[in-house]
Amino acid sequence: MYRGTRRLRHLSTDIPKTAIIIAGPTAVGKTEIAYRVASEVDGEIISADARQIYRGMIIGTAAPANSPIKHHLVGVLDPTERCTAAWWAEKATSLINDIYSRRKIPLIVGGTGLYIRALVEGMFPDASKSPEIRKNLQNKAESGVDLHKELSRVDPETANRIHPNNIVRIIRALEIYYSTGKPVSAHFENTLSPAEDWAFLKFHLTRPREELYERINNRTRQMLDSGWVEEVEALLDSGIPRSAPGMEAIGYREICDFLEGKIEKANLSEIIARKTRNYAKRQMTWFRHRESYEKIVLSSVSVEDCVRQIVTEYRK
Repeated sequence: MYRGTRRLRHLSTDIPKTAIIIAGPTAVGKTEIAYRVASEVDGEIISADARQIYRGMIIGTAAPANSPIKHHLVGVLDPTERCTAAWWAEKATSLINDIYSRRKIPLIVGGTGLYIRALVEGMFPDASKSPEIRKNLQNKAESGVDLHKELSRVDPETANRIHPNNIVRIIRALEIYYSTGKPVSAHFENTLSPAEDWAFLKFHLTRPREELYERINNRTRQMLDSGWVEEVEALLDSGIPRSAPGMEAIGYREICDFLEGKIEKANLSEIIARKTRNYAKRQMTWFRHRESYEKIVLSSVSVEDCVRQIVTEYRK
């Protein structure tokens, strides 16, 4: 059985410098399992979720609330701020070291693969930034050019991970390609992780597609019943524009459309669920190609057995 990267031990403590990564698509069941694992190993959780990082977005991001386990990088940015993988990896590395210094175990939990990859494998340098190229791409986007199709031609792997409507990420990926002559994926080959002195024990939680989709459908209805629309109204009333980076998250933009009369209430849940299912499909594809992760199919094991497997692997 795969045990992850070689364990590293600090000279002054018997706690291994090994962090546990629990990853997988949205609605797969990461939260409950991460909570139980953290309870077993005396750990703290670092969220690797590009949506949970924003304040005031609890319901629609399924952010943990009132948990006895300490969570980090949840609700730390204003929705008007944009979070990058490099920023997140730097903050996560600092937190990992802080958690370890208090003789606790860091758990990185979430479904934003790019964030986790930046932490484990590193990010490429700022040489990939070109304001001139970026401006040119922005002009092309405004004139109606299909930039996602252009990205699919030069970097199909990255294009497969980015939604065609996510113009910001598409432009960034094309900027990297045209600045360096290499696709995004190639830049990870010669980089160092900001947490390079750490080992990572990586688990990929998954379920059969139809089972996961049904969980997404149910959760979407529950979120709306729990006050998701009111949460979005509160954000808008506080001065957060619908164009804010945080409001790009699935569900928030659709609820904005509903509030503006562009979507019927009867159709809102299905529209959000469908877009979430598409997002989950891209997440499943991304993690399926990460061979260093140990896959756990949650429909085949109980929650208790899954937790036991992760804890046992960590303690080996």
